[in-house]
Amino acid sequence: MTKSKVRNTLFGIGATAFAIALGYFGVQYFGKNNMFTIAAVVGGAGAISYVLQKPKQQPASTQLEPELSKTKKRSKKV
Repeated sequence: MTKSKVRNTLFGIGATAFAIALGYFGVQYFGKNNMFTIAAVVGGAGAISYVLQKPKQQPASTQLEPELSKTKKRSKKV
């Protein structure tokens, strides 16, 4: 593994552990229902930002390119 893969793996594990700990202590402090509400708001904000940041697709061209069919036989050159 390269150095960056190891670093990213360790960072991901640490971020996951931090998120679990934050959720645990958040439930202790705010209560279960408030944490569900906070999670729904954060998830919704993430989904909205994903949709808004997606690059727009280019419109399909109206000109079709000719394709060789697999069923067509090529003429033999003499």
